[in-house]
Amino acid sequence: MGLNLDASPEELKIFLEEVEEHFQTLEEDLIRLEKEEEFNEDLMQEIFRASHTLKGSSATIGHLRMAELTHAMENVFDKLRKKQITVSSNMVDILFECLDCLRILRDEIMSDEESDLNLSTILDKLASMNIEPDSSDYPNPACDNVNKTDLSIELSWDEKDTIHRAEDQGLKPFLISITFDAEPEMLAVRTFVTLMAVGEMGEVVKSSPSAEEIEKEHVDEVLTVLVLTKNCKEDIEKQIAELPSISDFIIQPFEDNLIYEKEVVVSDSDSDISKTKTPKDGNTVKPSENKNAGLKKTNRTVRVDVELLDSLMNLVGELVIDRTRLFQILGTLESESELDEVSQDLGRTSVHIARVTTQLQEHIMKARMLPVENLFNKFPRMVRDLSQKAGKELDFEMTGQETELDRSIIEEIGDPLIHLLRNAVDHGIEMPEDRRACGKNPVGQLKLRASHEENHIIISIKDDGRGINPEGVKQSAVKKGLISDEQAKRLTDKEAINLIFMSGLSTVSKVTDVSGRGVGMDVVRNNIEKINGAIEIDSIVGQGTEFKIKLPLTLAIIRALLVSVKKSVFAIPLSTITETIRIDQNQIDFVNNQEVIVVRGKVLPLVRMGKVFGHVSDEGSDDKIFVVVVNLAGQQIGLVVDSLVGEQEIVIKSLGKYIGDVHGISGATILGDGNVALIVDIPTW
Repeated sequence: MGLNLDASPEELKIFLEEVEEHFQTLEEDLIRLEKEEEFNEDLMQEIFRASHTLKGSSATIGHLRMAELTHAMENVFDKLRKKQITVSSNMVDILFECLDCLRILRDEIMSDEESDLNLSTILDKLASMNIEPDSSDYPNPACDNVNKTDLSIELSWDEKDTIHRAEDQGLKPFLISITFDAEPEMLAVRTFVTLMAVGEMGEVVKSSPSAEEIEKEHVDEVLTVLVLTKNCKEDIEKQIAELPSISDFIIQPFEDNLIYEKEVVVSDSDSDISKTKTPKDGNTVKPSENKNAGLKKTNRTVRVDVELLDSLMNLVGELVIDRTRLFQILGTLESESELDEVSQDLGRTSVHIARVTTQLQEHIMKARMLPVENLFNKFPRMVRDLSQKAGKELDFEMTGQETELDRSIIEEIGDPLIHLLRNAVDHGIEMPEDRRACGKNPVGQLKLRASHEENHIIISIKDDGRGINPEGVKQSAVKKGLISDEQAKRLTDKEAINLIFMSGLSTVSKVTDVSGRGVGMDVVRNNIEKINGAIEIDSIVGQGTEFKIKLPLTLAIIRALLVSVKKSVFAIPLSTITETIRIDQNQIDFVNNQEVIVVRGKVLPLVRMGKVFGHVSDEGSDDKIFVVVVNLAGQQIGLVVDSLVGEQEIVIKSLGKYIGDVHGISGATILGDGNVALIVDIPTW
């Protein structure tokens, strides 16, 4: 069944965007509220404002169930703000449950279908905490102006002038008095919704109580509105009669109620004092106020659809390709003959286009960037819930939330981070009694940090828990048949710890409903490497573990090393390259039929790219060979290529929908000469 909300699709879109921000604010602030030892008035005001705005905006679009729940939550926050109740863990649990219910109600708007959520359960929980709204807490001085039998309303000359000008345009003024039949806790919501409904009939000149007073819940059972409309009295009556929770209403043409004399304002230039005459009915008419006072500065930001940004990025990618092509043409002209005046003009134009393209590329990439705060802010509640469920005490700290990443990378990195944080809480941090026995603080430390490092972003997850035991990992790998005893003996501690990335390896003795350290770690690494990232582990038994994730700033345009193999050109992402070396053929040895070389005392396995991609081998034809050393799952291998073409920015083009996934290839790029170069996918080798 549809919701029949009183809002346009564009209004609902804006509401959904803003409501998610309020959800996030409440979630973050509730975590802080629980941790704060002393009363923080600023924090309470921020929480109250977020809930109040949620209530008002949900009532405006006509989602009364959301308005009802947020109103009940607001009563809790108001009592906290007035120090009538104190914060408890149970209270925070209930408020988090309220947020979960609000998200279900939010989803109703997205699907335009009412859910089967029963609010009575959560409302009863709020009521059981003895936090029902007390109507005496909300004074109603604004409503003293309303006479329930003799309709009247105070007007300033400015408002009176608005009526005269509107009458010239064919609009008729009506004074409407509406009496509500609603529960006290819902009275402000009903009043606000009704005022919005009257506003749709025309222009509201004034209301008593005003919109601001309604938001502050300075209301009673009567709303008086002066509206300018083209509708006749019968049409207004029909529309108001359809509104909910109304017990009675009166509609009168404005001229039948109040008659004003023309006001004369006498200004004393010396004292700057204004004097006003009084209307016939005796009500005071206020001098008009400065309309320009307090005007907000124009908002200089706009919301842009993500698909538009993607399209712009593709166009910039084409410009990057053409920029490279221009320079290649210019280089050909220089090599073939001396440059004439036209060629020199071409050269200057090429340089200018290159500069503009580079700036455009940087700006578009910046527009696609989002602070990792958008991702990080989801974790505090998750960590809190997990630690409480596990019976552990935990101090979770986040830094570097302002660090920016391409939105496409943020979307991909979320699940790996969730998995690593779950592991840290469930199996990394010890129980409080175990930590005391080891001489540690019973409160565990978990830190999530993001930072820039050259052209990459580093995300670190560090705990001060039990650490990863290399011997335990070796034994588990041998037991599961993943490696042999002989292989296990040759592994260093770091290599042994990296075994947790092998599929099916787990080092925990018991299974929990969260996740075990090692379970699914192969998926974590694969997801990170899929976006040209890398993950490293540093762990000391008894002291803790740190996972470092290295990510590129963007996936659309990357720097790569172009290499040639026979007549083909391949692109290797620079993020995977450690170094390039040139060696003699006689430096190559064989270990178990595998070509290797020794670099600075360490054995480096070699892979000939010609063999991998099906080229005829002509090993030994050159005395010198080029080797590109790359990182592969924490280890290094050397790719043997014919020559190094050079380093440049490349635009990644996916091949998946055309030819399917190709092992060892992540995509292709168009070079300056129009030829296609395949992009080597190192992590899959």
